Amino acid sequence: MKDMLPAWLTPQEIESTLAKATEPDSAALSAILEKSLALQPLGLAEVAALLRVESKEGLRTVFEAADKVKQKVYGDRVVLTAPLHLSNHCGSECLYCANRRNNTLIERRYMTPPEMREAALHLIRQGHKRVVLVSGQLPNAEVEYLAEAVSIMYTVYEDMGELRRVNINAGLLSEEDFRTLTRYDIGTVLLYQETYHEESYRAAHKSGPKSNYFKRLNGPDIAKQAGMNEVGLGLLLGLGPWEFDLLALTQHSAHLLRLYGEGTHTVSLFRMRPAPGALLTPPYALRDAEYLRCVAIARLALPTAGIILTTREPSGLWRNGCSVGASQLITGSVANPYQDWDENAGEHGVHFPLNEDLHVDEVVRFLLEECRHLPSFCTACPRLGRVGSEFYNITSECGMRSQCGPNSIASFMEFLLHYATPYTRGLGDRLIAEKLRALTEGERMAAVRILQKVLAGRVDEFI
Repeated sequence: MKDMLPAWLTPQEIESTLAKATEPDSAALSAILEKSLALQPLGLAEVAALLRVESKEGLRTVFEAADKVKQKVYGDRVVLTAPLHLSNHCGSECLYCANRRNNTLIERRYMTPPEMREAALHLIRQGHKRVVLVSGQLPNAEVEYLAEAVSIMYTVYEDMGELRRVNINAGLLSEEDFRTLTRYDIGTVLLYQETYHEESYRAAHKSGPKSNYFKRLNGPDIAKQAGMNEVGLGLLLGLGPWEFDLLALTQHSAHLLRLYGEGTHTVSLFRMRPAPGALLTPPYALRDAEYLRCVAIARLALPTAGIILTTREPSGLWRNGCSVGASQLITGSVANPYQDWDENAGEHGVHFPLNEDLHVDEVVRFLLEECRHLPSFCTACPRLGRVGSEFYNITSECGMRSQCGPNSIASFMEFLLHYATPYTRGLGDRLIAEKLRALTEGERMAAVRILQKVLAGRVDEFI
């Protein structure tokens, strides 16, 4: 692919649409929200109109509609995924990142295969079923290293525990390397543009593989053409103008839908955070209220996508985000194999990773106490082959609620029985009883049927 702007990204149209957009009246707002509730992706002008909603009543209507869309597609569940950092070696110089190539303040490490196995056991012992493998843009495109890591994740067991879904966030690979990885049952390939705003992108990405703005834009196409089932997009909010980025992401997902029968599988919305040795503060920092608006509008713009937040945000913020459309959380993992590492600089620099010391029981307990959302460890769809365009077709036609409700309850009960602390178990039992009452009769009968199997000692039960 040539170094030129892809046809699907039209910056001038985005800027013009934003400049012309005004706050919609109640009838226009209702029409936009009804389209989203019908599970149809929104166009640029519709997204821009939502960005101009300022009245308290209008914002309340937008937030409520975002939650209704999420409930229609997935029900009241929040999927939990643990990050696992394989390496902080990187060939790129991204000024906001601790892993940037020229940062001398951090200690560099590759996780060894034995460390990978130990880290996988840490996750399994907490009850995790999903993991995203994270690394810098590996200097030598070490696809064999990634493939080995994925294989290890799937081959570590303890009692009834196992990892059932492995995603990767490891930088842009060649089409040949992506094709190699298709043999290893990888879930979603996360390829974050960070910002679609060219000036902001170039100012932050100074050199190395990630500095190629055009190639990065074409990354999801490279992965899809190589045969990867699912691609997830993402923004580093604060790096570029967030309204511009949200409209550009909408264009990107529409392009993927046209070519491959599925838009972006997920949208990760993470804000820029301080990092050891970073040389850039957020040029376009978002206030908390703006962040929640971004989450809600992303849900309305892309009704069927998984909207992913991170527990590295303040707990009250991701709690509120789960109530305005977010459907997944990247949690702290306590899977760091470098057990002696801390935030104090040692002989070789500051250790990594930072701020990922949450145990999953803490996250679950907070969800139960503060949110009343159903924590989910379900991996039914990929295990049944509902991926890519097939998954999109199901969700866009009628949503996954009828499956997500029972399956999430069963996966959560498995967690409560085998991994939860007694206090969390009590909270969870009460929430499950509450959620069962809220299901339709058919959903409730299905949930009770698989719950009985889980209570009898079965694992990995789903419909």
